[in-house]
Amino acid sequence: MNLLFRFIRFLVLLVASALFNVLITAFRFLLLPLLIAVLGTLFNLVFLSIRATVNGPARFIDRLAGEWTRRIFDRVDDREHIHEVYQICRVLVGALIVLGWSITGFFTVEILRIVFGFFI
Repeated sequence: MNLLFRFIRFLVLLVASALFNVLITAFRFLLLPLLIAVLGTLFNLVFLSIRATVNGPARFIDRLAGEWTRRIFDRVDDREHIHEVYQICRVLVGALIVLGWSITGFFTVEILRIVFGFFI
């Protein structure tokens, strides 16, 4: 009887080990690249908002919206709606900057909560 229980325990541990290895492999090849992409996007948003703060938000929004509009119209032949496209680019750039500021503020508050125990 003891031998039977030891064999069943061995099989259960073998299956659990195989499942654990499959989960680790799935995390490594599927979830890790996704996590890296999300962290890279967050970093770019925060860096964009910091650059906007340093260079002046209004000038930065105008300059970046102008660059985006130029890139869009380099790929398109019809140029009769340039002002509307520029205004949409301005709104999008402003929204990205505000989103970056929000993320920066959130991470700052969370770091202060963790390190100093503020806002508990």
